[in-house]
Amino acid sequence: MGSTLDTVAAEFDVKGSQAGSVATPVADPGQRAGAGQRLTIESTNLESLLLERGVISQDDWIRLKAEEERRAFEQTAEAGMAGNPRWYERIRISGYTQFRYAAGASDGKFTIPLGDSTSTSQPREFYFRRIRLVFQGQISERLAFYLQGAFEGDQSTQNMFNKEIIDAYADYYLTKDKVHRLRFGQHRAPNAFDTYRSSTNRQELDRHESVQSGAPGERDLGIAYYWSPKIAQERFTQLAAYHNGPGDYGVFGLMVYNGQGRNKAELNGDKHMGVRLAYPFELPNGRLLETGVMAFRGVYSVSGAGSPTSTTASARCQQGLNRQGGCDTTDERITAYVWTPPQPWGLLAEGTIGKNAKRNDTTNIIEEKPLIGGYVQGYYTWSYSDVGMLTPYVRYGEYYGGIKSINGAPDGQSRTWNFGLVWEPDTHWRFVTELMLKDGLNETLALNRAQDSFDGSLLRFQAQFFFN
Repeated sequence: MGSTLDTVAAEFDVKGSQAGSVATPVADPGQRAGAGQRLTIESTNLESLLLERGVISQDDWIRLKAEEERRAFEQTAEAGMAGNPRWYERIRISGYTQFRYAAGASDGKFTIPLGDSTSTSQPREFYFRRIRLVFQGQISERLAFYLQGAFEGDQSTQNMFNKEIIDAYADYYLTKDKVHRLRFGQHRAPNAFDTYRSSTNRQELDRHESVQSGAPGERDLGIAYYWSPKIAQERFTQLAAYHNGPGDYGVFGLMVYNGQGRNKAELNGDKHMGVRLAYPFELPNGRLLETGVMAFRGVYSVSGAGSPTSTTASARCQQGLNRQGGCDTTDERITAYVWTPPQPWGLLAEGTIGKNAKRNDTTNIIEEKPLIGGYVQGYYTWSYSDVGMLTPYVRYGEYYGGIKSINGAPDGQSRTWNFGLVWEPDTHWRFVTELMLKDGLNETLALNRAQDSFDGSLLRFQAQFFFN
């Protein structure tokens, strides 16, 4: 193969621009992974010519381009900081919008309490699932920041255009090579692979409840340390180029945070402690594979509970309420995952075990109970043009445990199938059709009554566009 490369390279040097120009996708590791940020179009260079002639594979091409653009980005960022003293000119604006329609659930008790609740509370209506605007920038060699706001509103409460801070954090790089860094503010907590992923990187319409239940809103206020050696940084960049990876959250991460969830007031003096250990591998055949484990422990204060002696509350606190009116319970989990991106087929699996709050429907008491759950997903990506892709996927998951973030900590047991088809005609559009089959318990609580069960289906459609 080496002589072939030399021959083609020599021919490329001689012919130069005469070799023609072919539109090819280029991974952009300088941007946070997302479909709109996934690929750009550039004229043909040597790597693209080798790809066109079949000398190298698409996976080899992506690796070469990711490394090339990583170096270019670092040089550009350093040059920009040195040559431009105005910090506000180093800020980049991006974002995305998810526009949806739900056909209506086949069972009136059908619910998605931790995901797209509007699809069941307001069926057969158009609605915005997310409208996000992001400001981010590399202010200096040691400081980067990320600020994301939400503008989608909440149709279920008729609050159509609320404004909420989703992310607000700054990174301090302890070393110039970005191997060691500290993160301060509201950002993603170490809970699961799926909760580390932005919705720009996730093709499915909801995260699975088994892992979403561990970190409502995915984020929390806290301080984190991340260690990411250079080889891991490069592979995390390659994984992000497949537009399904969460990006670089370190090979090792440690976070101390409030533990009540995104934009929630702290209701106890305890702090959650979370840890992450993960590594991106490159197999001998060139396939990328990421695997890891995350764990956290703390005290969570359940809202909406009555005192132990209450005769009217549908959920009562076993130990009595704290000064802020919360019901303190142990909150601990360990979650493991394995993921290989679509090359062209892909696989993602996560499993979680732990202990958290769950209401006993016989006594109405909120108890500390074991939990277990997980899911497995397979998908296949067909690249029918330089940027156009079709991806069918199927996911099955189960969860047996409480939902701590909902008033009274109801039992959230469920079994779910998801069948979806994703069409991405270019880097700024994503269209998703998904059928969900689910049986479980409705989260609505009533005094001295078991939760209602359901077994139904839901068909949804989404148009998502990215601007950056």
